Amino acid sequence: MSVKVFIYAYRKHGLSLEDFKTHYEAHVDLVKRISGDDFPISHKRSYVLRNPVEVAAEGTSERNALTPATVIVGQQSDFEFDAYAELTFADQAAFQAFGAKVYAPDAAAQIAADEEKFLDKSKLGIVMLGDVIETSK
Repeated sequence: MSVKVFIYAYRKHGLSLEDFKTHYEAHVDLVKRISGDDFPISHKRSYVLRNPVEVAAEGTSERNALTPATVIVGQQSDFEFDAYAELTFADQAAFQAFGAKVYAPDAAAQIAADEEKFLDKSKLGIVMLGDVIETSK
């Protein structure tokens, strides 16, 4: 049975949306090089659509006052994260093999140093998903 991991990523304070995306994409390349054949089957990233403005609207959060999300239902504060990612592994053994590589001391140090360039790690969230049910057209 496949294993899925979900990541909520927040850009570092003062970093532009484009720089965040550029750094995140390069970070995934780094993790892929480090993990080699144990990289997940997929690592899908989605970036929150933000529309930069000159003046903050009332009710916007301080974090994204000039880069509000395009909210359809909910509030700006519900969408403070800038990207979310879904990693899919073949099974628990594949997930553990990946973890062994990325948490090895040298690799973990490289990854942490890179994350400092673009992530607000105080807000980073990573969770294992349970049942995934998909409905298609």
